[in-house]
Amino acid sequence: MAEFKAACRGCHGGCMYILTVEDGKVVKARPDPDGPLNRGRGCVKGMSIIEQMYHPDRLLRPRRRIGPKGSGRWEDISWEEAYDAIVSRLMEIREESGPESVAIITGTGRHHLPQFWRFGNVLNTPNATSSGALICLGPRKNAGDFTAGHFAGVDYYGDVRPGGILVWGANPAISGADGELSFHMRDALREKIPLIVVDPKPNELTGSAKLWLRLRPGTDGALALGILHQIIERDWYDHEFVEHYTYGFEALRERCTRWPARRVSEITRVPEEQIVEAARLLSSIKPLAMEWGCAVEQSTNAFQTCRAIFMIPAMTGNYDVPGGFVESMEIAPTADLLFDRLEPETAEKGIYGDYPINDGRLSPKRFAHPWLTMEAMRTGRPYPVRALISSANNTLISAPDSRHSYESLCSLDFFVYMDFFMTPTAELADIVLPAALWPEVDSVFCMPEFGDVAALCMQKTVQVGECKSDEEVFMEISRRMGLDYGAENQEEILNDILAELGRRRPEYAGIDFRQFKKLGWIAPKREYFGYKTRGFATETGKFELFSPRLQRAGADPLPDWREVPESPVSRPDLLPEYPLILTTGSRTMPFFISNNRQIRSLRKLHPFPLVSMHPATGEKYGIREGDWVFIETLRGRITQKAKFLPDLDEDVVSCEMGWWYPEAGAPGYGWDESNANILTVGAPPHDPEGGAYQLRALLCRIYPNPDCGIEARYQAWIGTDIVANPHKQNRNP
Repeated sequence: MAEFKAACRGCHGGCMYILTVEDGKVVKARPDPDGPLNRGRGCVKGMSIIEQMYHPDRLLRPRRRIGPKGSGRWEDISWEEAYDAIVSRLMEIREESGPESVAIITGTGRHHLPQFWRFGNVLNTPNATSSGALICLGPRKNAGDFTAGHFAGVDYYGDVRPGGILVWGANPAISGADGELSFHMRDALREKIPLIVVDPKPNELTGSAKLWLRLRPGTDGALALGILHQIIERDWYDHEFVEHYTYGFEALRERCTRWPARRVSEITRVPEEQIVEAARLLSSIKPLAMEWGCAVEQSTNAFQTCRAIFMIPAMTGNYDVPGGFVESMEIAPTADLLFDRLEPETAEKGIYGDYPINDGRLSPKRFAHPWLTMEAMRTGRPYPVRALISSANNTLISAPDSRHSYESLCSLDFFVYMDFFMTPTAELADIVLPAALWPEVDSVFCMPEFGDVAALCMQKTVQVGECKSDEEVFMEISRRMGLDYGAENQEEILNDILAELGRRRPEYAGIDFRQFKKLGWIAPKREYFGYKTRGFATETGKFELFSPRLQRAGADPLPDWREVPESPVSRPDLLPEYPLILTTGSRTMPFFISNNRQIRSLRKLHPFPLVSMHPATGEKYGIREGDWVFIETLRGRITQKAKFLPDLDEDVVSCEMGWWYPEAGAPGYGWDESNANILTVGAPPHDPEGGAYQLRALLCRIYPNPDCGIEARYQAWIGTDIVANPHKQNRNP
C-alpha cells in the first residue's frame, strides 16, 4: 500500500488529493488537508474518481469501427494497430490534400491543452481548434491580455479577505471554474462578504446578494458600459490609478457618454437606480474582487463585453490589491507551443475567419474557428478538411448547432477520437482511443489559470487497462509520422517547465519532476501592486482602456456593445412564433460539461436536465412543475423537465447544457433528446474580434411533452446492479 499526492482535474479546479494505492489499484481518494487551493475539501466529482476509473463501461483499449458510421459496430485492436492505422491514413491525406486538410479539435482545457496546440504546430496544420478559445475563458483571458497584459482573479488565498465580490455571469457556489473553487464562495457566503450579482436567473447567490442586477440575457456589455459611465461621471473612480497607470481614460470617458443610465435601463431592463447603486457599491467597497464566467462570453459581443467588465475593478482601485482582483503571477509556463513548426505558407491557409485575435494579427498563437472548420468538412469550402483528431471534445454535445456538427463529422474521410467513455461523438469515429483519467497522468499545471497561485502536480499512480494520456499519444503519432515533437519523452517537457519556473522563481531552481512529485505543489508568496514597479505587460506599459494594438488590427480599441443577432429587439418578426428568450448553459455540481452522465453516484444527485421558467409562464403554456417540456428554436427542439423559479422574468427560460443519455445505448445515446446545442447558433455573424457565436439570448417557444420516455428509461437503468455495456456484443465479432 502506498500514498500519492495528485491534483484532481475532474473540472477546471485544482484540488489536491491523497490517493491510496493497493495492489496496483486506487482504493481510496481523499482531499489533501494541505492542498494550497482546496485545503482539505473536495467536491462530488473528485470524490467519485474511483467509480469513474473502474466503471464497467470505461474505454480500456483502442477500437476500430467495422461497420458504417453510427452503426455501433466495433472491434478491439492493439495500440500498434491503432497507431499504424492513424499514421498511414494521416500521411496519405496530407500527401493528397496538404497538411491543412487535417484538423485537430479539443474541448475543455485540462492537463493536455498546452500540448494540444504544440501537436497542431508539429503536424503543420493551421486548423487546430477549440470552442473554449471563443466562448469559454478565451475572451476573458484575451480581455486581460489586451488591457493589462495578464489575466486576474480573486485573492482568496492571501492575508486580507475580499471586502466584497462582484459575481458576473457565473455561479461559483457550484462551479469551480479556473481554479477559483466553489468552497471559497461558500466561505464568503458564511462570512457575509457583500455580493453584487449580475445574472438574469436566480441562483445560489442571488438570495444573499447585497444587490442583484437581473438583466435581459445578452445585454451584459451594455450594463458594464453603463456602470463605467456612472463611475466616471460621478467621480467615483480611483484618481491615482487612473492618472498614473492607465492609458486612454479620456477616450473611454467619451465612449461611455453613449451609455447613460436611462438608455442602459431600457436595453437591459435593470432599473436606473440599480445601475447607479451598483456603480456606487463597486466604487466604495474595498477591497473588491470579481468572479466572472463564460455567460458573458457566449455572445457576439464576447470580447468587448469582457474588456468592459475587466475595467471595473481597476477603475475603482481594486486591481492587484490584497483581497482584491489580483493579477496572475505567471509562476510557470505551459509547454513550448513550437510556433516555428507551423510553416508560414501553411499558416496562411488556416480557417480563422476574419477575426484578428485568431488569425495572427494580434498573437503568434493562431487557431481555427471551430464552426467554420466544421463547415469546411461539410461543404469542402474553402477547401476540404478531410481528417480530424479529437481530444476531450464531445462535439455533438458541446459545439453549437449540433445537427450541423453531425453532418460535418459524418462528412469526414477519417476521424480519430480520444476519451474516457464511448460518447455520441465517438460513435462517428473510425478509431477510438482510451484516455487516461487524472490519477493516471503525469503533468505540471498552474491554477487558478495561468499561474495565479500555485503550480500543482499530477502524477501517474496506476495503469488502468491500456489507457494513455493525450500528451503521450500526441508525441507518439508525431514520432511515427517522422515529425520532431521537440522532446524525447513527456518527463523532458515537464522538466523544461520546472526549469523555467526556477528561472522565474529562483527559490525553486533545480527542482525536477521526480522531486516535484514528492512536493505535490509549489505556492510562492503573492506580491501585490506589481504594476507600480514594473508597469503593465502592455505596449504602453499601462492599463490600456484604449488599446493601440487593437486599433492597428482594425478592431475597436474601446469597449462597445451591439444588440445580438437573435433577440426580441433585433428579430421582432420572430416573436409571434418564438415569444420567449432562451438562455442556456446552466451547470450543476455533479457534472463537468458533458462528463459523468454514466456515473451512478453523480447521476442520482441530478438525474434529469431542468428547464427553468416563471410559474406564470408554465401556466400560460399548460405546463406544471415536473412536466417534461419541449423547447424549440429555429434550429430544432429538445426536451427537459420543468422547474419553476418565481424570481425569473416571465419571458425568460433557462435550460441546462451538456446532456446526453448513456443509458439510451449505442449508437446515439440520446444525443438529440435534451442537448441544448440543438438550439444554439454557430453560423455568422460572430463576435468581430474573436469569432464567438450566440449560445444565449435566443428566441424560443415551449410546450408540453406528454409522451416522454426518458424518466422510465432512467429508472430501468438505475435499478440494475451493473450498467450493461452497449458495445459488449460487438467486440471482436
